[in-house]
Amino acid sequence: MRAVATVPGLYFTVSPPKTEPSPLRSDVAGFIGRTRRGPVGVPIRVEGWRGYQREFGGLAADSVLSYAVRGYFENEGEVAHVIRLARSAKPAFAEWKVGAVDERGLWLTDAPTGFDYPQYRIEASTPGKWANGTRIQITHRSKGALGTPELDFAISVPSESTQYFTALGLNERKPIKDGAAQTFAELVIEGSRFIDITPSARKASGRQSKTGPHAITWNLVLNGGHDGDTPDSAMYLDAATKLGEVPEVALVAVPGLVEDLQNDAEEQRLVLTALIQQAEDLRDRLVLIDVPNDPCNPGQELKDVNETLKWVEDLRKGIDNKATRAAALYHPRLTVSDPLGGVRNPLRNIPPSGHVAGVISRLDRQRGAHHTPANAEIYNTVDVTQRFDYIEQSRFNTSGTNLLRCSAGNGLLVWGGRTLNVDPDRRFIVYRRLIHRLVRAIRRVAEPLVFDINGPELWLALSRSITSVLLEAWRAGSLKGEQSAEAFRVKCDEELNTPEERELGRVHCEVSVAPATPMEFIELRISLSGDGRLEVFES
Repeated sequence: MRAVATVPGLYFTVSPPKTEPSPLRSDVAGFIGRTRRGPVGVPIRVEGWRGYQREFGGLAADSVLSYAVRGYFENEGEVAHVIRLARSAKPAFAEWKVGAVDERGLWLTDAPTGFDYPQYRIEASTPGKWANGTRIQITHRSKGALGTPELDFAISVPSESTQYFTALGLNERKPIKDGAAQTFAELVIEGSRFIDITPSARKASGRQSKTGPHAITWNLVLNGGHDGDTPDSAMYLDAATKLGEVPEVALVAVPGLVEDLQNDAEEQRLVLTALIQQAEDLRDRLVLIDVPNDPCNPGQELKDVNETLKWVEDLRKGIDNKATRAAALYHPRLTVSDPLGGVRNPLRNIPPSGHVAGVISRLDRQRGAHHTPANAEIYNTVDVTQRFDYIEQSRFNTSGTNLLRCSAGNGLLVWGGRTLNVDPDRRFIVYRRLIHRLVRAIRRVAEPLVFDINGPELWLALSRSITSVLLEAWRAGSLKGEQSAEAFRVKCDEELNTPEERELGRVHCEVSVAPATPMEFIELRISLSGDGRLEVFES
């Protein structure tokens, strides 16, 4: 198959439709951590597990995040934004010497025809050890099907599918893209996920002799790539800032945080506190937290219930009380299949935040943000790493920790819907996610009015737009009250927008909502009558 259409005929490519980013969505997760490969330090939007594999290379033994993202998509998450962290990482490379030139830059005899440079540097598209051992076979023909010099590329990356580029013209600069001619190097870079090609010597001064070889093959191997040092808290904080600028993200997870900052509990809390405070300030996202590792048993979470609860309390103390409603903690870890472990280690224990994010995303689209993301099955998991008795479950529940439990006949379930805030008015996840959904919707309807004249007409337009959003939420059952007046109130008038505030260019609207109360406990009354009849009443 020719990579470039040069012969008259019909050509086609298959390109699946992509979903457009939408700040209204409340089912999209954002992840920060180490990946096998991919761009470093920038949010990349991926759709499905295949999209993640294309950008970041799939599972990696030293990447907890890769397993968490797989769990997210296995639980029917659709879209994710991922930021790869890599400190001092370097890409693998190889030098490709095409031919030799003299001191004047003129080609020596027997050099292959059609090249502009005598030497090129082939480098992995992103840093890391993933590209070490990559084999690249390059075949040059002095006369291809069209009578001009052509190149074939075969790029074989370990654990990846081989990429082929055939019949790339050297003298022909085809096709023309956006008015600019594309060289063979530009065509490979554009079509390959794996390599970049750049000249590593000055341009030759003249054309090659026509006495060069009819065909020649180069076999190159990339090496020298490494992943660098483990990410530190500064990298996590920088990535958190960048993720906060992505309006589509509604769920935030850092499943590899405790592994990367294994020996520094204070640094772990610093990052978590920053993420939670950011979520509280933005009012449109929820941070999913994993219990840290046991220092004595790396790879395992804290086993002692008292130690775990103390860690939760210490985390809560370091955060502003209101901000704790922007975070939810899930425990214990999950046991999942590990294709990289082989026959001896077919299973692996990982933090649950990725799988839980997928469950929340799935339920958000099925039922809406106003339903509690709990009592739902976690797909593609084998077991939980710990089980707790009734008293321990009670202690975790009152601490704001959401347990994952294995229920006979129902599989693994998310068994909790509370934030880290213990205040009765702020403790339920469903309240926060409802507010997040409303905030996103209100932003959407209010932003087009930003440059309108600050007066009664603008206030009325804002009130109508916000009311339409709240009416939709009330009809969906997310707000309580038999009448809409009992469910919400919108105030935007002269009392709120005083002349002083209007002079400052500000508009204030006061919105009050009454969320429907989630049912967390079900009580049954049992009555035994004198004639021996047993009746059960639900209250």
